[in-house]
Amino acid sequence: MEYVTRNGRRIEVETLPSRAAPKQRQQADRLLGCPLEWAKRVIPVVQSKEQLAVAIWLHRRRAVCKSELFDVPNDTLHQELGLSRFVKYRTLRCLKRAGAIAVVRGNKRALQVRILW
Repeated sequence: MEYVTRNGRRIEVETLPSRAAPKQRQQADRLLGCPLEWAKRVIPVVQSKEQLAVAIWLHRRRAVCKSELFDVPNDTLHQELGLSRFVKYRTLRCLKRAGAIAVVRGNKRALQVRILW
């Protein structure tokens, strides 16, 4: 047992076992915002860091929507990343040409995307 002195009084304290240090993450557990394979395939296709950010955002959007076919609204992209719709359109065009995605016109002119890779 250990003792601590407070206000002139000796108090008996129980020491708790120390927490073990967190395990080091494995190589496969590193976070990138998307699977490493998706990033490896997308990096040669995109032409700027903004387009890479949109490509990673698309993969995240698919996971959040929990659907193979999902919307890609301009306002959400602008609010989350501060990117314009023109960057989104250029990125979608690049990824579509590479065969990474399929773009479908949804209801009310909304774009919907399906990730093929």
